[in-house]
Amino acid sequence: MNHFNLTNQYYSFNYQNVHFVALSAEIALGIGSEQYNFVKSDLAKAASSPNTNWIIAFYHRKAYSSPSIVAPFATVRDTYHPLFDKYHVDLVLNTDMHNYQRSYPIKFNSINSTKPIIINTNTSNYINPQGRIYVIAGTAGAHFFPLYGKAPYVITQYLIHGFLDVTITNSGRTLSAKFYANDGSVNDHFTIKK
Repeated sequence: MNHFNLTNQYYSFNYQNVHFVALSAEIALGIGSEQYNFVKSDLAKAASSPNTNWIIAFYHRKAYSSPSIVAPFATVRDTYHPLFDKYHVDLVLNTDMHNYQRSYPIKFNSINSTKPIIINTNTSNYINPQGRIYVIAGTAGAHFFPLYGKAPYVITQYLIHGFLDVTITNSGRTLSAKFYANDGSVNDHFTIKK
């Protein structure tokens, strides 16, 4: 907090036409909390800005995951996925699980939040999808968390070290992401166009 001169564990910033919002899953985040009110107001402002083409949310503890030794964090899922749908967040990044997983574009399921609604079954190319893409990229070097099967809303998952590279091109209208393994191979990729 001191190193980056932050007053809160949650914050937002813009980089060119991309709006980033950071949440903290380690402090109060329920409806009515200071963090919730900040995120709701921040996303509303970003979604209505003509200068914002992309909204990316990121936080530590994951909302969705294939079965593993650590369950998804229901509070963050049930509280924030509806906001992400309302304000058209494009990409949600998590690191809590020590593996790589990417979802289809999904919407919140208010009847059973553990089973999000898959909006598009394409595996890598999307044109303005109406669902959020969730990526877990907890592959920086720690021991892996095993995966016990694959959730139906997960497209791909890996137990390899690597990193996710996200680029914006085409005058800010195309978001491309590649998951590189440490050996340089591309193990996953997807593109969103607006």
